[in-house]
Amino acid sequence: MSKKENLLEKSPKLTVQEVIEYCKNDLGITFDLMDEEKAKDFLEKNNFFFRLKQYCSTCNEQTKSGKYIGLDFGHLVELSTIDMFLRKLLLKMTIDLEHYLKVKLVNDCQNNPADDGYEVVEKFLECHPKVRESILAGSKLAGYSGNSFEKYLDSPAVWNFVEMISFHDFISFYAFYYDFLRVPGEYTKHFDSVRRIRNACAHNVCMLSSFKSVQGFKSDLETNFELLQGNLGIGNGTISSCMKVPLLNDFAVMLSVYTKLISSPKIKEITLQEIKDFFDGRMIFRKQYFEGNVDIKNAYQFARKVLDYYSNKSIA
Repeated sequence: MSKKENLLEKSPKLTVQEVIEYCKNDLGITFDLMDEEKAKDFLEKNNFFFRLKQYCSTCNEQTKSGKYIGLDFGHLVELSTIDMFLRKLLLKMTIDLEHYLKVKLVNDCQNNPADDGYEVVEKFLECHPKVRESILAGSKLAGYSGNSFEKYLDSPAVWNFVEMISFHDFISFYAFYYDFLRVPGEYTKHFDSVRRIRNACAHNVCMLSSFKSVQGFKSDLETNFELLQGNLGIGNGTISSCMKVPLLNDFAVMLSVYTKLISSPKIKEITLQEIKDFFDGRMIFRKQYFEGNVDIKNAYQFARKVLDYYSNKSIA
């Protein structure tokens, strides 16, 4: 393919006004819930259309011509706003989880007479040499705690090491630690879900872009079974189908791990109440927008029931 032909396939750059015309004429998006002037203001000051467009398939089906049926610009804005608040809440939870996993690991190390705190780190770095490079790069860029880490680089102990590495590397080290010492490691089977949530929140991914089950996706079996036995007030078929949706599966797993791991009752109480307030407040502030959307209503019902289930378990 020539450079000229490649350029012809690229999407043209559009002004905000041209984006609005594209929404109306090419995608069939209406401007009843939010008029064109407010939509223009939103696109100029709050968001850009490439992100908003990711919510289109969540809201409505497309015709053969590529136009959406019953999709309003206000639907996209509302979902993007809910998504933003949800990411902030979930990111806060993952930060708590990271901290308390580190506390658990360091305590397990300190209380194990067979572990000197150094050999396991040395073996991990032998297996993962790029981690040391990441630490060096991070220490130069951080500007906050980097200088205090440099003196530990040659021979870090567990209690130094967990503060020097990224969340991704910490998750790997956590699993490696318990495997190396041949000690059962709690929570490692749930780390895929925690990592996905953390990455999505930290990298500002549009989390509410799909509530469809994904073929081949493996739900968390332990959490799935726990919910099926939990008398949530919704059918087992609904639970099983919702757990095949990556976001709903990961949300349930996050709550399960959070309520079991976080040892501070106050932190747990405050965080869970914040999420409940969001679910019962801002999340449903414009619920009439999505009255006819079965996927969104089912997802909300499932997530709210799961939130109640784990909240009640944590105070029982």
